[in-house]
Amino acid sequence: MFDVFKKDPELELDETTLSPKAKTMPQKIETPQTTDLSQQIECPQLIDSSNSTNNLDLLASLQKMKKEEQELQEQKQRLLTTEQTLHSKLIKEIDKKKTAINNLKTEIPDILNRCKELSQALDLLSK
Repeated sequence: MFDVFKKDPELELDETTLSPKAKTMPQKIETPQTTDLSQQIECPQLIDSSNSTNNLDLLASLQKMKKEEQELQEQKQRLLTTEQTLHSKLIKEIDKKKTAINNLKTEIPDILNRCKELSQALDLLSK
């Protein structure tokens, strides 16, 4: 396919990457075969230990977040209670003002009538 790149017969190019192919013989890597289960489990334990560390970090993070959530829920409840208390106080103050206004509305005509009576009395005396 890429005959242009094959100038040196000792140097072959990989057609997909256009990089030199290795001319070495593949070496067989020997892995020790064991039937002992304790040795076969050691590698997963290493992976599990890093996973368990990650899991402990995640668990600690989750517990921290739960604690923060609980604190925020408590703060929210305190604020809602304070809001309700302030709302109740405001309603009481409004009721007091309404009562005071109504009392003044009834007192003013009475005072006005007394002032008119006194004015008439003064007019009578001055004649």
